[in-house]
Amino acid sequence: MTETHIRPLTREYVREILEDLDLKVLTDPDGDPMVILADERAKALAFAAFAVSPGQVLSYIAQVQGAPNWTEEEALRRVNAWNAKRRWPRAFLRGGKIHLDYPWDLEEGVHPALLRDLLLNALAGTVQFLLWLDGLEA
Repeated sequence: MTETHIRPLTREYVREILEDLDLKVLTDPDGDPMVILADERAKALAFAAFAVSPGQVLSYIAQVQGAPNWTEEEALRRVNAWNAKRRWPRAFLRGGKIHLDYPWDLEEGVHPALLRDLLLNALAGTVQFLLWLDGLEA
């Protein structure tokens, strides 16, 4: 039976939805669900975590590994170009590495189908970014 009611946001709820998507879900050092995203056409991959704050804000953050070896200025130019054309996930530099993020305020809870769509949107956007890094439009 399909679940139709709004549930409070928890790490376990996020993990459940990710596992329902047939993803291998890991756990980061903070206890948050994490997945590794890759596409056979792209050289880079992303380590993506879904953190749930006490106020039920779901924060998606991904660190890109294997990006081209650009200068910091070139990397900044590239992430700004991504952000100028796409709203999500937002790309930024931290410590010389490319990160992506996507936050949602879900303090009132979330319907399973909506949570599934939000997670899929973040994951698909990340794969698009990885392809875009290599000059491949998804």
